Parts: sequence; structure tokens; C-alpha cells
Amino acid sequence: MSFMVLDAGNSIIKAKIARRENSEIAFPHAMKQLTESEYEKITNRAGLQSQSMDYLRINGNPYVVGESAERHGVITLLTRTTL
Repeated sequence: MSFMVLDAGNSIIKAKIARRENSEIAFPHAMKQLTESEYEKITNRAGLQSQSMDYLRINGNPYVVGESAERHGVITLLTRTTL
């Protein structure tokens, strides 16, 4: 039996599976809705052969997810300051 620990706080999902080599993974869980023109421009430029899995439609609406969403400015990192 294997166990998995998942931390989905802040902007990065981290997971570790017990008793496996290379069992750690981390990836951003960002998501941003795109305009139709943004989506078409990106997918047309990439072409069907090299289209990223980060650009997709959900209920007919275009979205970008993961690391590609970070490049669209969806994540803002905040820092705490103590006065």
C-alpha cells in the first residue's frame, strides 16, 4: 500500500508518494480565463502539432492553466512585513 501527501496551499501543488524513487512533484495550480482572440492567437501560432496542454476550453470558454498561466500574470506573490 502506498500513501501520498498533498499540499495544495498558496500557488504551488506539492505531492510526495511514500516508498518510491522520484516520488516528489511540484507544479503551479494557476488558472486564468482568456479572451477568444488571445486563445486563438496562441493556439494558431503553436499549431495543432505542438499545442500545449495548458491551453484548453472548459464549457466552451478558453482558459490557460499551470506554468503558462503564470506567464499571463495570474499569480501575485505577497510578502508580509512586520511593523
